Amino acid sequence: MNCSEQTIERSDAGTLRLAGALDAYAAVELCDALSEALRDQAELAVDLSAVESCDFTTIQLLFSALRSAEQAGKPFAVTALSEAVLEACAALGVSCKAFSAAPKE
Repeated sequence: MNCSEQTIERSDAGTLRLAGALDAYAAVELCDALSEALRDQAELAVDLSAVESCDFTTIQLLFSALRSAEQAGKPFAVTALSEAVLEACAALGVSCKAFSAAPKE
């Protein structure tokens, strides 16, 4: 049963806005949205200000997107982290500062 409610909105400006509960139930949709945005955009920003809950799956997908952006030479940044995202990072022992990458020249 999928009890997760999330919203993934994509803007033309290369921002992916995530909201609601991001967990294993949302993983496939989030993975697809991140992959599509990285493929179609010259750079990507992910706005997490409206995330209400977040688990390790989401954090793992964000780091995977970061690595993919680095490999493609595209700027990638996670912005406006909600308290839920900060708590998930702290519980996992990872720094949220590691979510941003500049393209390699």
